[in-house]
Amino acid sequence: MSKSNREQGRAERAAAIQAAHARAERNRRIAIGGAVVVVLAIIAAAVFWYSGGSGGSSTATTKDVAKLHPRAGDHSLVIGPKSAKDHVVVYEDFLCPYCREFETASRDFLHADAAKGLVEVEYRPFHLLQDDYSTRALNAFAEVLSESPGVAMKFHDLLYDKQPYEAAANKPNASQLADWAASVGADKSKVEAAVNAADPAFETAANAAAQKANVQGTPTVYLNGKQVQGSATQIADQLETQIAKK
Repeated sequence: MSKSNREQGRAERAAAIQAAHARAERNRRIAIGGAVVVVLAIIAAAVFWYSGGSGGSSTATTKDVAKLHPRAGDHSLVIGPKSAKDHVVVYEDFLCPYCREFETASRDFLHADAAKGLVEVEYRPFHLLQDDYSTRALNAFAEVLSESPGVAMKFHDLLYDKQPYEAAANKPNASQLADWAASVGADKSKVEAAVNAADPAFETAANAAAQKANVQGTPTVYLNGKQVQGSATQIADQLETQIAKK
């Protein structure tokens, strides 16, 4: 895929996500005038997000997962070789819609560049948003990562492709998350048990790492130790440009 095609596709996906955000905001304002309209709007938005959105990218876009050298880092998922000239660190929350926007805008080129050996990318999910789903998804991811980093990479992508609407009343439970994990090769029973047991060790360590890095929001992205500023799509654009210069 050429860069121009990637940029066009990314712009279309970003536009779809931004449109969804705009609809959600309008729905919240409508709540003042009528509860019935609010309920219908939330249901519509939830269907949109559960379906992955009209512009969602596919899971694990790089066919040969081995080329990405997926491995477990320090409570993180790492792809790309250690010898790469560029190093990207992404602090994220699986429920954050802006993280999904960044993921949609950056996944294709980060996977491709990691496979080429141009960049090492470290994904550091942690619990930021005050919602139980954020914790459930993080615990599910931690279990899958302990089983297989390659499967964890696919699950990481799937969690964003299927990300629920932030204000949805009934977000995926442990069983649903386990089903998602099993669909990409994880052990369903182990994932469901891990989510239900809610071992705080991974979450505590991941949160501590984010605090140490002075992360104030998500996504927070660093390139070679320097934070990349801007909106989710602007951050993705800057990363693609800087990595391409090398």
